Amino acid sequence: MLHFCWPDPLLPPMPNTTIRLFIVEDHTLNYEGILALLQGCDDIAVAGHARTGEQALELLAEYTPEVVLMDLKLPGIDGLETTSRLLALHPGAQVLVLSVDDDLHMVRDAIRRGARGYLTKNVDREELVNAIRKVAAGKRHLADELIEQILEQPQVAAFGATASSSSSNTHPFTRRELDVLRLMAEGKANKQIAEILFVSLHTVETHIKNMYSKCDASNKVELIRYGQKIGALE
Repeated sequence: MLHFCWPDPLLPPMPNTTIRLFIVEDHTLNYEGILALLQGCDDIAVAGHARTGEQALELLAEYTPEVVLMDLKLPGIDGLETTSRLLALHPGAQVLVLSVDDDLHMVRDAIRRGARGYLTKNVDREELVNAIRKVAAGKRHLADELIEQILEQPQVAAFGATASSSSSNTHPFTRRELDVLRLMAEGKANKQIAEILFVSLHTVETHIKNMYSKCDASNKVELIRYGQKIGALE
């Protein structure tokens, strides 16, 4: 049964403008959260739901949705493999990934397997709805925080393409990582840094985690000392 969302329950959406959405999500709370975000959207109808990749592949032939909202961490075959198999069977479907994982390697893999968009699970209602509409129209959509990471990677000329090793960078940090590091050195907490830089707390924590990895630091003190040693905090 279709689960329509529209402001006036007596006025259903026009059939020729309704986007049929199929959700692949194994956690009930996450699924219910998605439904809550879609409340009031008169042009999106949830046409079906699967908890595993295998179940999704069985049901999609029956539901034939325009957009499949795909989690990546699924029991059995994961969302990446499900995406590959799904598009081989139903090339007309558009896959939009919604995952807690914002690792760029995972994002690249999903796009290479045919996903038209990638969102992280701190997405708000406006972005989720807009992304579904864009993907249904055959366009691509990446979460803003992912675009920021892609553009600010050092020694990267394009998404997935490594630049020449003759880069003039004298340290391994991106511009935004340096912004985070400098605010850390000023004694700002992660939440304060997020507010100053107008990004999510999760994005700040990801930048810090990446910096730890790049300089083999295990805490903020070691990270700040490394920044001072290489002159990044001057």
